[in-house]
Amino acid sequence: MPAFSRLAVAVQLLAVIVAPVLGAAAKPQYDYVIVGGGVTGLIVANRITEDKSKTVLVVEAGDNVDTDNTKIPYKANDLTSAAGLIWENINSLPEPGLGNTSYAVIVAKVLGGGSVINGMVYDRGSAADYDAWEALGNKGWGWKGMEEAFIKGTTFQPPTPDVVKDFNITWDESTYGNGPLKVSITSNQYEDIKDYWAAWKASGVYIPEDGNAGEAYGPSWYANTMDATTGRRAHARYAYYDPIQTRANLHILTGTTADKIIFDSKKKTMATGIEVTDKTGKKATFYAKKEVVLAAGAIQTPKLLQLSGIGPKSVLKAAGIPVKVELDAVGSNFQDHPYATVVFNTTSNYFPNQNSLMTNATFNASAWEQYVEHKTGPYTYARGNALAFISLPDMTNDTDSLISRLSSQKATDYLPSIYKSNKKLASGFAKQRAVIADIFSRRDAAVAEFPVPADGSYGLVGVEKPLSRGTVYIDAKNPNGPPNVIYNAFVNPIDRMIMAVGLRFFRTVWARPELASKKISETVPGAQHTSDEDIYNTLLAQSMLSPTLAHPSGSCPMMPERDGGCVSDKLMVYGTQHLSVIDASIIPIIPSCHLQATMYGIGEKAAEIIKARS
Repeated sequence: MPAFSRLAVAVQLLAVIVAPVLGAAAKPQYDYVIVGGGVTGLIVANRITEDKSKTVLVVEAGDNVDTDNTKIPYKANDLTSAAGLIWENINSLPEPGLGNTSYAVIVAKVLGGGSVINGMVYDRGSAADYDAWEALGNKGWGWKGMEEAFIKGTTFQPPTPDVVKDFNITWDESTYGNGPLKVSITSNQYEDIKDYWAAWKASGVYIPEDGNAGEAYGPSWYANTMDATTGRRAHARYAYYDPIQTRANLHILTGTTADKIIFDSKKKTMATGIEVTDKTGKKATFYAKKEVVLAAGAIQTPKLLQLSGIGPKSVLKAAGIPVKVELDAVGSNFQDHPYATVVFNTTSNYFPNQNSLMTNATFNASAWEQYVEHKTGPYTYARGNALAFISLPDMTNDTDSLISRLSSQKATDYLPSIYKSNKKLASGFAKQRAVIADIFSRRDAAVAEFPVPADGSYGLVGVEKPLSRGTVYIDAKNPNGPPNVIYNAFVNPIDRMIMAVGLRFFRTVWARPELASKKISETVPGAQHTSDEDIYNTLLAQSMLSPTLAHPSGSCPMMPERDGGCVSDKLMVYGTQHLSVIDASIIPIIPSCHLQATMYGIGEKAAEIIKARS
């Protein structure tokens, strides 16, 4: 169909689109069409439209939401706050490493993405985490390149001087800049955290000044994505869209789902636009003169590529979708942070403490009044401001033995079946495994996550460098419905070993004399369970293992094509033109940190790459 005819059809379809458009009415054609209005999508939209001659449309399946649940930092503790803001009915397939149990797959569906509903911690990985990406063939994606992006995007807001002194809060000013995203450490800290900090410091592990300066190994203070001047959550929409929403060259279409990428009729692998459907079922087509940019996340991006004919041939054929580009990497390499929940009986020696808002109505009322009037106080405390990411040598003297066991595994052992029939995927994982083995040997790279809490009754052992890999594929029987997601968490026995090593180490910290006044006793899994196998089996029986910290990533990996990559280090989908991916699906190896800060960095870096192309 000639271009003018396609545009005429699009204009007719637009007449019946009723989804809300922020800023102005949508047009049929833009320079860039971005699928997904989460962290990276909004950053790239903001940065591209700094040039008034460039036009951008962002298509977001969720709505534009601004409620107390999405604004008040304390609400980050209430998972019901995310109700209605996530994709419904996405559940994993039965997980073979977790007793064939199925788990909810938590994916944000709201303008601003996961930054609207997450726990608000702004924690970057270590330099080694990002250098690992560069070691896999991604030029410019090491720590040096990523820190530049981190600095560009952030402004750090410290707590008050008296709180800094009282709690010995440290940070590195040089690793933040004057960017749109405000990150802060609340001045509302609870006395109990001093005792837990004392235990961590006495444990002998390295204590960085600021884990965000490339030293995310050891316990550290971490900011939240909160604007201290307003006392509210600072998410991607608040930081990157609200201040520039009047730009005439940026339109955002909410409540609208991308159904398919469309391609040029002659240059059959050149993306030219997308087909969409709004909440009423009305359809439209939008065209991109320069690039279609996928920012839909590690679940929806591989699904959209597969619906558009890009992916594993077997998956596409089973769903009756013509193969446009055979690319087995699409939907492979899926990762998250599996973890174990640990529960203790503890005693607090102070009032107020972290639980006082829930247990003392008078304190709650005064705290609420303080927040309403001054936007300060306990309601600015989200899920805390300190975490510990710990290296394997800091947790065990048996590092060499564990690395030897890893190296003795056949590369395709414990991997999805597609790896066994695809030399590129197998080669890529073998290179990932070598990088991870190196990380296992180092003290400047973490493999497990622990809390530094104000309430030590709940803890987790996060497995930060899992060897297990999952997949994300469309359902052959219902391609447009929820995709088939499997984490394969804890399938590789090395992941179980790391979890058990971490739990035994965690116990040594909580047993330190600095915490004697807390009268800590372990209830889950129970201190009597000490061996790797006993710890794993007991936690499994107690339903205290999970495949996900809601950090889905890796399903369209940024690696060389010869190593099973889906996108290049310039973010272009192999075998296509004018089609890129910029979300968490590009992560080749998940970093040892929560993903939020990393995604803000990826967004800033992606914007520079895309702008350089134009």
